[in-house]
Amino acid sequence: MQQIETLRNTYHPVALRVSRLFFVLSELMSVNDMYQYSLNFFKNIFINSLKSADSDKNDRGARKAYFIKDFMFRLYKNVCRSLFEKDKLLFSFLICLCVMYEEEGRLDEKEVRFLLAGASSVEMEIPNPTGEGGWLLDKAWASILEMSRDFEVFKGFDTEFSANIKTWETLYNSQDPIKDINNWPGQWNELNLVRKCIVMRILRPDKVI
Repeated sequence: MQQIETLRNTYHPVALRVSRLFFVLSELMSVNDMYQYSLNFFKNIFINSLKSADSDKNDRGARKAYFIKDFMFRLYKNVCRSLFEKDKLLFSFLICLCVMYEEEGRLDEKEVRFLLAGASSVEMEIPNPTGEGGWLLDKAWASILEMSRDFEVFKGFDTEFSANIKTWETLYNSQDPIKDINNWPGQWNELNLVRKCIVMRILRPDKVI
């Protein structure tokens, strides 16, 4: 019983990842009614990944990591065959969110909602630092204020944004702001990619995708 329990706990992350990916697959119906995949389709990919894993490996950790990687690749490859080109990036994004949700502290649901839907506030408690008719739209500044107020990780962003307005203006005017995404001023350079995408959504929504 102890051996079975040890083995079960070893492969628990596999079960968690696979089950989450099944619901990612089912959510694709929200994108297009044609994207319907049966449980048997999903199970066949799972079984093929099991067969491809080297059962002779003594290192269960290595086998577990291989299986997760192999299964995700097989699932992505098989599903993408039936997706429109424009939806393949969305599918990749959903898989990425699925993986990040597993790792506690890496993903906040409120932040993801903000990234997808944007800010709800249009009120400016503090005047736009670029002035009336400046390069920063009032709606974007209102979003920065809301973000700084509602998310602990962005506390003080509005103040430091105003203090480094020239640096942010350079980012705003850049033809390729993604190239400079790892050269942001101060502590904001340490934000993870999802949080940087939130800032990019406010300043350069044309580059978020």
